[in-house]
Amino acid sequence: MSLQRTIQIREEGDTLVVCVGAYLNSLLGEEVEKVVRARLDDGGRRILLNFQGTRLVNSIGISFVIGIVEKVMEREGRMAFCGLSRINCDLFRITGLAKYVRSFETEKEALDYLSGNA
Repeated sequence: MSLQRTIQIREEGDTLVVCVGAYLNSLLGEEVEKVVRARLDDGGRRILLNFQGTRLVNSIGISFVIGIVEKVMEREGRMAFCGLSRINCDLFRITGLAKYVRSFETEKEALDYLSGNA
């Protein structure tokens, strides 16, 4: 069985959109963290993690997401999630991530929020 181990990134205005793969584990978590850290180091402050294609987030994956949230907050950035499945939404709520990062059903809603249009 082959798991998707890559992410897709693109710019939407001044927001970095990171589309997370099917299974957020340590390998994918490291990749996401590296991309976000590079963006923050370059002066970027708006990050959107799109979980539309993510079926499962394991405990190590959650720890990477928490680390990313902390880095964005340290840099006084803005961050949002979108496309969370019901189980991943519950997981983010239980772990406390939902207290710090807003989640949206669609990428457009999240981008509007990050750009200040929502």
